[in-house]
Amino acid sequence: MCTPALRALRSRYKDSHIAFLTEKESYDLLSLNPYLDELIVLDKERYKNPFYSVKKIWKVRKSSFDLVVDFFGNPRSAYFSFISGAKHRIGYDHPPRRYFYNMVIKDDKTPKYAAQTRLDVLKILGIENGEVKLDFFIPDEARLFAKKFFAENKIESKNLLISLSPTSRRHFNRWPLERYARLADWLISRFDAGIILVWGPGEKKVVERIKHLMKKDPVVSWETKNLFELGAILEGCDLHIGNDNGTKHIAVAMGKPTITIYGPHSPVSWTYPDFSRHKFLKKEVDCPDCNNTKHKCSQLSCLDLITVKDVQKTFVQLLSELKDLS
Repeated sequence: MCTPALRALRSRYKDSHIAFLTEKESYDLLSLNPYLDELIVLDKERYKNPFYSVKKIWKVRKSSFDLVVDFFGNPRSAYFSFISGAKHRIGYDHPPRRYFYNMVIKDDKTPKYAAQTRLDVLKILGIENGEVKLDFFIPDEARLFAKKFFAENKIESKNLLISLSPTSRRHFNRWPLERYARLADWLISRFDAGIILVWGPGEKKVVERIKHLMKKDPVVSWETKNLFELGAILEGCDLHIGNDNGTKHIAVAMGKPTITIYGPHSPVSWTYPDFSRHKFLKKEVDCPDCNNTKHKCSQLSCLDLITVKDVQKTFVQLLSELKDLS
């Protein structure tokens, strides 16, 4: 969600050295980004090791940055902003972390797309009106991997190629698998669609379960070594449907229309703001203090109330609007 802000920073500071501090899981998303000169990668599993953490702190400190922008405002990012020693440190006015910065910005709390929130941080630098388009740069070898995958599975001739992502690390974002199976069968029967069930580490049993529940034949994606290969498979599809997860954001970055099934999270924050190409389903339910209880929630009414027919209706609407745009 930071790539639009990185693009805007590079546009303003064309000759500057721009580094980005990120966690290991995001490395692939940024490693080929042309707007960056350097990636400083944190491994959360190793950060508890004092020698490792001191090494990373020293790395940031000795870089002698002139400007640090904290897009996240969490305790760790605030701490790294402070120990950088940068003359200008930009961050949110959140107590007590506001004292780690010397250029403080107010969070207006207005619901908006997360990428726009990152861009808004740059307004204090006079950077305004940046595009919220997400960037993900993938290498040719990843596209060759995807080309081989599509060729060997003989699905390129299908009328419509749809990637389905029924997984999520968070249980409260998982729409029931049997509904994904029914939806996929309907897409194949009604539209002669090729369905590709995409998955990540530790998730193959989930998509195999959906395949078992289906009457038609989907294609289970190959195991991907990295996010580049996943991105290349998504790039080869026409449309993406799935849970509120990271795969959806990669599909958006690859320029694909999306339909997202939401649990308790805000669709405004996580849906690309072009609603002719990006649809979502969200049921408002009267759950007390959901933000504090969702990790323990066993009922998940917000997801259970979303029916297969709801998603079918949204799909037909999206297809109609895409045809109007073409």
